Amino acid sequence: MPLLVERKLFRIGEGGVAITLPKAWINYCHLKPGDRVEVVIDSDLIIRVKVQLEEKTPRERLA
Repeated sequence: MPLLVERKLFRIGEGGVAITLPKAWINYCHLKPGDRVEVVIDSDLIIRVKVQLEEKTPRERLA
């Protein structure tokens, strides 16, 4: 899903800056508050979904 958007940095606290992520990308990746993303910084800046292993149920742990 190619998506090109422009974002503006905004100040948080005394020394930090932040950006918001496009709602379309959040919905496409099924993200919600508290989920984690990875930020890869090289010659480009890449933000990708951090895959989390699902918690096994007690019954699955016994198998």
